[in-house]
Formats: sequence, structure tokens, C-alpha cells
Amino acid sequence: MFKNHLFSTTDSSRIGYLSIAVAVLLCQGNAANLNQDSLSELLTPIQIEQEMPGLRAAVLYADGTLIQSAIGLADVENNLPLDHNIGMPGGSTGKSFAATLVMLLTEDGTLTLDDYASKWVADEPWFNDLPNHEDIRIRHLLSHSSGLSDYPGTTRYMMLSIWRALFRGGIRFTHDELIEMVANKKSLYPVGEGFAYSDSGYLVLGKIIEAATERDYYELLQDRVLEPQNLDQIRPQNVSALPDITPGYTRGARNLRDDGTMKSDPTSEWTGGGLVTNPTMLVRFFRALTRGEIVKPETFDLMRNSEWQDPNTPDWHYGFGLFVTHSGNVVEHGGLWMGYRTHVRHYLDRQLTIAVQTNRDGPINLEAVIDQIAQQAN
Repeated sequence: MFKNHLFSTTDSSRIGYLSIAVAVLLCQGNAANLNQDSLSELLTPIQIEQEMPGLRAAVLYADGTLIQSAIGLADVENNLPLDHNIGMPGGSTGKSFAATLVMLLTEDGTLTLDDYASKWVADEPWFNDLPNHEDIRIRHLLSHSSGLSDYPGTTRYMMLSIWRALFRGGIRFTHDELIEMVANKKSLYPVGEGFAYSDSGYLVLGKIIEAATERDYYELLQDRVLEPQNLDQIRPQNVSALPDITPGYTRGARNLRDDGTMKSDPTSEWTGGGLVTNPTMLVRFFRALTRGEIVKPETFDLMRNSEWQDPNTPDWHYGFGLFVTHSGNVVEHGGLWMGYRTHVRHYLDRQLTIAVQTNRDGPINLEAVIDQIAQQAN
């Protein structure tokens, strides 16, 4: 449910409409740089056709020019328009932040990529039951190459989710509970010899961060990444009722209750995502990361180039907290939380960064939306 791969389910008829609509816009005038009006014109048919309550995007050029557009509604029931600043859970885009923090800790010498997980979390009650537990290093958790499976597909997760929704009124798990759901499972492959996206692995990584630093993850992220980069509109999902966010919509159903809580408690996500954000904050973060303004340039190169790469798919792999695509020219990440979808992408050759976000989930291909924006952002 909370797991987010790079590629999402696509409704071919809707994407076909999207492509036709954008092609018309491009033919009308792609000689000019993108501006707010043309970005809104591009987004509007997508938002209408794909029945998104709201859709917004931010485009950051190499020279620092920022173009933004927010169309549609933040709150359907109250007819409130979407703006640039209100928050939405960013789903797995938060993994890029967690990975960046780990890389800062490696620069400090607090951690190394080759530290075994056992150095930091061997005393956790679930550790010895994890598959490959003796061989997992930090680099394997960062790159989803540990051989761990993921909790959303487990029978235990599904059954407990149903039970807690019915009898507790909401679905909330502790981080330890979610990690335990992949314990005693068969390894998917030997450590370092495959890729399988795993929120569970990133939760183990969160445990390592806190054990190594003896600090709260969110406080450390604030001190080391968010505050130095002035990312003041990114907030932790550390309370059940998140303030100043839009409702999200699943099959047209509003996800926020009257008290601000959701059916699925956002505190469960943590280092698997766990951040409220918006497109402007995401493009600023990715730009700073790729330019060596957060971690050193050589550290970013490690994030982009490291770990297992399938020879059968040379166009993309998962580095450290980043999908690396378009034969290494693009770094990106998507995010899904119930009622929300997010995607952010940075083109290294053009130094162009684009992020899009909507307050609905389901079969929406935000990568295709970014493709179309990038074509017009000449």
C-alpha cells in the first residue's frame, strides 16, 4: 500500500489523451520558455481527464528560475482551491531524504557504507529473524539490494490492517511491527545480487540512524538537511492528525476525518517516506543534492552510481535513495500515500528539476506528466 516503485499503473486511454493534448500545446508554441500560464494550460487537460481534485507542479531551471502552477481544488467538499504551499504527504520521496542523511553521516565518519547492520541493531528483537541478517550492510539497505521482502504484501499486514480498521478505527503500526512482518521470510536473493523495493529495509535503516547518532531521526534531518537548505515547508509525519494538509482522495472518497486523522496513520511511514511536502520544496532539495550543496559532489556520485545493476535493464537502477534512469542522466523518485501521488525528477545534463503532486491516488502516471513538462521547458 505504501510501497512506491518508479513506474506506476497507467490507464492507456487517459495517457493517450494526455499525449494528444500536450502535443497540441507544444505545436502552439514551444519556442518560448515555459511560464506559469503555459504550465497551467498543460496541466489543465490532465487534471480534468484524470479526475484529479487538484494538480500542481514546480519547474526549477539551471539559472534558478522557478515556475509554479497549482490548479483545481485542495478540498472538494469545501471548494477550496489548491495552492503551492499547503502540504501533502510525499510518500516514498522521503527515502531520498533519509538516504541523504545517511550519506552525511558517512562523511562525518559516524557510519560507513560497509558497516554491517548488526553493528548497530543486533540487539533488536527482530534482527536475528531477518533473512540475510548476518550479511546485510548499510549500502544494501540504501539500495534495496538486501534481499529483504516488504510488508504490504504479507498476509499478516493485510489481516491486521482489516482488524485494526474495524475494531480500532484506524490502521497504525509501530516501526518494529512492520519490520517483524518480513522476519522469518525467505531471502529474495543473496545480499547485493538483486533489487526488490522494500520499505521494511528503510525502516531498518532508520533504526540504524538513531542507534548510531543517539538522536531522533526527524530532529537530525531538520538539523542536517532541512534547516540548512531552508526547506521550511517540509514537515515530519510524526503525529496522527497532520496539520495544514489537503484532503486526499481514493476513488473519490475523502481520506481525512473530522478530527484530521486518516484511516491509515501517517506516523507508520517514518524513514520509508514520512514527510509532508510540496513540489517547490522537492525541486529545491533535488537541485541542491545534485549540485553538491548538501553532500559532497563525490558523495552524490556514490549515491547515483553505486550498487547492483541489472544487465538486462541498463537504462535504470536504484542507487542510494534514488532511481537512476535515462542511462544515468536522470535521478528521480516517486511517492504514494493513500490519497496522494508525488514525483520529482532532475535532469543532470540540463540542470532542470521538475516535481508534480496530486491529492488523489490510483492509476496516474506522473512520470508521463513530467515527460511532457520537460518537453515544453526548453
